[in-house]
Amino acid sequence: MSTASVATITVSATVLLCSLLVPYSVAFSIRDFIKGDKRTSEATPDILEKFPCGPVKVENGDLFAVNCPTWHPFQCPNGDCVPIKYLCDGSPDCGDEYDENKSMCTAATRPPVEETASFLKALLHAHGSNFLEKVFGPKARNQLEGMGGVDKVAVALSQSPTIEIFGAEMNFTEDEMEKMTDLLAEIASGSNAGLTKNEADDFRFFVEKLHDTGFF
Repeated sequence: MSTASVATITVSATVLLCSLLVPYSVAFSIRDFIKGDKRTSEATPDILEKFPCGPVKVENGDLFAVNCPTWHPFQCPNGDCVPIKYLCDGSPDCGDEYDENKSMCTAATRPPVEETASFLKALLHAHGSNFLEKVFGPKARNQLEGMGGVDKVAVALSQSPTIEIFGAEMNFTEDEMEKMTDLLAEIASGSNAGLTKNEADDFRFFVEKLHDTGFF
């Protein structure tokens, strides 16, 4: 097997390993491995030691570690570094406009995914494993099992710009969408919306966050 083939296999294995270990952070670097001639990089097989899941860029077939300075800390997929203030300002600065990605910009205005997941788990612990069925419908039974689980729902709530996009990702029916939208609107307006007072009070803070960031 040629050195190039070994390198290609090694790079592919590195991407797979890193994507399994750090699925969110590698979004800034793995595209460099899967575009065109970058698959046939002449990189040496010791790439695992040189670039253990760290950000990299490719120039003339060679891989280089990318360390953005503190004054330009955001790394674009191509390795360019951008100031934080330039993110989600309506003017693309990354070559592929990633700094204006709608999902990322939406997530920046919402509670972090980890906090949302913890909040959903706390609701289920306090009010029962089927509590969120009252909000999302029958798919939410057994701790959101039919929606992919708590973590998947937390990510979708974090990065979906609108309730329609969230509903499409969760494969909601038109009836499920209508009921969820009506309930959230009622909760946001101060009503209990058919929930007990404790349930509504516990849920309202997060609903208001969704409302304030344009979810519904």
